[in-house]
Amino acid sequence: MTAIKPTIKLFTSQDDDSNGIHINSLILDHGGNNYQFQGGTHDTIHVFTQSIALYVLTINKALGTMGLHAFMAPEPDPINTFYMHTPKDIKETLGAKWEHLSPKRIVEKLINCLI
Repeated sequence: MTAIKPTIKLFTSQDDDSNGIHINSLILDHGGNNYQFQGGTHDTIHVFTQSIALYVLTINKALGTMGLHAFMAPEPDPINTFYMHTPKDIKETLGAKWEHLSPKRIVEKLINCLI
């Protein structure tokens, strides 16, 4: 598994009713393909490749959430996603000292939750 630093762009659309802007998703550009995933303010994003798979780990320590999105090139949408909604979910899944794990090790553990 190899860590990469791809380009990530914000995909938005105009809201007709209030002239507001709606955030639809984040777009990750890698290898000439675009991948759509969800992320929010204060998320730290780590991206890894392994063969034709692409894994996007989002960690939001402020909100206590974490998600793993798995893609298969060239499909733009995740083929599977695992999301932890609370700090308790994260501790139950990764252990009490999860913050000492590297992002790569976190992804390796969470891949088992995708199956």
